Amino acid sequence: MQSFKQSSSSIFDRFVVGNNVSLQNRIVMAPMTRARADENDAPSDIVVQYYQQRASAGLIITEGTHPSVNGKGYARTPGIHSELQISAWHKVTSAVHQAGGKIFLQLMHVGRIAHPLNKKS
Repeated sequence: MQSFKQSSSSIFDRFVVGNNVSLQNRIVMAPMTRARADENDAPSDIVVQYYQQRASAGLIITEGTHPSVNGKGYARTPGIHSELQISAWHKVTSAVHQAGGKIFLQLMHVGRIAHPLNKKS
């Protein structure tokens, strides 16, 4: 019979991802589609607040964010391909970092469903 050594670590213990990303705990907030971007596909102030409120998670993975106009599939989803969008995401990441959290951006290109009719705000 094989015995297993029980780990004494807790979900609330610090954790290092890779070689240098130190997390305050092992809780990861999975990405969810929020559809709260503004008419320029930039994260709005409510997005800043949403992620800042969740900064106590060890790691936040953002909603799917389109890397180009061609990759957008749905209205009110954020992009990261214009200076305005990059600036808006900077507000989000700064708020999360200020609250002690870590955040990764999830890139999402919707592929062939990126139909022009899906892109109306």
